[in-house]
Amino acid sequence: MIPLGYLSLALASAVLLGVWKFGLGMYRDKVTVWSVILISASAAAVMYVVLGTLSGDLAFNPDEVGEGLLGGALNLAGTYLLLKAFEHGKLGVASGIAATNVLVPLTYSIVSGQGFTSTDVAGIVLIMAGLATFYVPHMRSRHGGSPASSRDFTLVVVLALASALFWGLAIVVLDLGTKVSVTGTLATSQVPQIIVSLGIVLWAVRRNLAGVTTRALTVLIGSGVALSLANIAFYTAANEGNLGIVSILAALSPMVTALLAVAFCKETLTRIELLALIIVVAGACFVVA
Repeated sequence: MIPLGYLSLALASAVLLGVWKFGLGMYRDKVTVWSVILISASAAAVMYVVLGTLSGDLAFNPDEVGEGLLGGALNLAGTYLLLKAFEHGKLGVASGIAATNVLVPLTYSIVSGQGFTSTDVAGIVLIMAGLATFYVPHMRSRHGGSPASSRDFTLVVVLALASALFWGLAIVVLDLGTKVSVTGTLATSQVPQIIVSLGIVLWAVRRNLAGVTTRALTVLIGSGVALSLANIAFYTAANEGNLGIVSILAALSPMVTALLAVAFCKETLTRIELLALIIVVAGACFVVA
């Protein structure tokens, strides 16, 4: 049976990641991408430093600084590739990423010899099946619902899979770099994102900051705070237990985003989406049993 503290952290990470994605999604068409990344990453970095200082965890270990920077660069590359996928109208792929990037840390867990029980395996299979059921029907839809061309579909799938690979590698690298100080390594990981996005925002300040209203700024800062808390919970849980299982549980975050959209944006879930939700919850029950 998974220890309660480890389980609580993994599930808290999924919920907070879902909140982060929901917050970013609210202003995806209103604020430029690089402004979104800059505000969210900056807020997350500040939270890592503040929480790390208060808890006494904050430390910039020379052996982990490189892993933090590399993990941040990999996350930035994954985000950029996903945004390129969005340019071709493949909205559904974005959510599908959550069901594919976890395969990298899951594979790493298997190769490194971390144990899985038969119920863990059954739960993982159910969760992946549920996520596929949830997202596959949307994979051939453009933003707005019109069908995508074969060329666009192929290009977006390639971009999305590349994004998933980079994000998955970032999870493994940051997991290796958070053994001494979780908050220190995670704060370091924000540096590449802040530097690159700040440079691009300053290149065209008026255009990039045009949609940054007080409300948007508040929501995006809140999203960054949610991201920082999610990552602290995630890597703390990964250090205490199995990275693969934590990653699978964190993959429930898009479901949280969908439920938030139902609650606050008046969106509705189709029958197939409800079925997928039931399958995923059943899988999670197997994993935590």
